[in-house]
Amino acid sequence: MIIESLIFSKHLEKGEKILYSVHKHWADIFKPALEVAFFGFVIPWGIYLLGFNSVLFFWIAVIWSLTAFLRYLYILIDWYADVWLITDMGIAVMEWRGIFSNSATRVGYEDVEGVAYDINGFFATILGYGDMTLKVMSGNNFVIKVASKPKKAELAIARCQNEFLTGREMQDAGNLKALLSQMIAHHMRQK
Repeated sequence: MIIESLIFSKHLEKGEKILYSVHKHWADIFKPALEVAFFGFVIPWGIYLLGFNSVLFFWIAVIWSLTAFLRYLYILIDWYADVWLITDMGIAVMEWRGIFSNSATRVGYEDVEGVAYDINGFFATILGYGDMTLKVMSGNNFVIKVASKPKKAELAIARCQNEFLTGREMQDAGNLKALLSQMIAHHMRQK
């Protein structure tokens, strides 16, 4: 949570704490990572070791591998930056679409209708991932595909929402009590 607080601090209010985060499962980047490893490292260095060991091909393999590494970093950042941050004040939905394109939406707990998840398939069941939907009263639902541990995430959202709303009710009750006390005191002074 410390790393996430540093990375996503610009999307948090002052004093807001991240209680839970919902990321995509690592299975979502497994295939692209293997493709980058195969085409970016295995093939160029395999060809170099099989006989094309000239200085020119060495530098071509180095540049090709460096480009593949940058592509892998892009995939990794894209995977990590698509997240729901469950905080003590609400839910921040982050979506990263590229280096210069991202979006963040804040959803208050009072606006959350519910959370649903769908686990389909053998690997999804075994590895523990599924699609999650955050249902909002405005009708603008948010979806995170291949979410890691969706049942645990749903329970965390429900727990945080319950704690927030209970705290809000207690605060509202205290404010109402203070207001009624002031009204009664003012009414008594009038008589």
